[in-house]
Amino acid sequence: MQLKRIDPRYYVLLFLTSFVAAGQLFLGFFQQWDSMFTAVTAAVAAELVLTRMLRGRWIVPLSALITGLGVSLLLSSHLLWPYALASVLSIGIKHTVRIGGKHLFNPNNVAMCFMLWFLPQYAVSTPKQWTNGYEIMAFILLLGAVAAYTAGRLDTVLAFISGFALFAAVRSFLFGDPLFFAFGPMLGASFQLFCFFMITDPQTTPPTRRARVLFALGIAAVDAALRVMEVTNSPFYSAFLIALFVGLPYRLYNRRQTSKLAME
Repeated sequence: MQLKRIDPRYYVLLFLTSFVAAGQLFLGFFQQWDSMFTAVTAAVAAELVLTRMLRGRWIVPLSALITGLGVSLLLSSHLLWPYALASVLSIGIKHTVRIGGKHLFNPNNVAMCFMLWFLPQYAVSTPKQWTNGYEIMAFILLLGAVAAYTAGRLDTVLAFISGFALFAAVRSFLFGDPLFFAFGPMLGASFQLFCFFMITDPQTTPPTRRARVLFALGIAAVDAALRVMEVTNSPFYSAFLIALFVGLPYRLYNRRQTSKLAME
């Protein structure tokens, strides 16, 4: 008898929930519980309403829980409404910007780019505040690795980490960045969150291993270029740019090829 495969989203949910719990109980996150509840409530409500309006049915909002937790971890604000707005934007983008029945962009990534670019006075990316409690972080990273593996995207994570390290060394050698400055972001949990959550969405990453590796290396390369230009929040912008200028043409090309094969 074949065992039923566990939905990989449950591992992602466990990963993010562990992040939230560790941050509140052990690591001293700036965000409070109310920001997490606001983000999750807004995401779940938007998911239920839009799914009912667009598909005519109710669903278990598992993906919305993941989205809301992601927003609460990625975003930092002294107000609550930015968390709600980012969550609603994420869910709205997921339901409206689609190709071939799948959303084109990582919804959390686009929402974060919007908030950081247009509303920087109200919202910033999570500060680099999670560099203590290494035993706890090791456990969380293990969960992240399991989540990425079950989603079939561990290769994406490893490619991005390798690319980031390579380009960090290049930046240090060519532009004189101190080694700790160049490699320092890798020690923070915000980097790990980006690796294991932001760039591993099965819906918005390529289906083949080779394409996923190139996708991740592309994000690392654009991130390095933006860091040289001293652009803040470079990981979010690099992921968006790669999705727009590489992911979109790739998806359109694959769709045309599939259509041609279907017509033959």
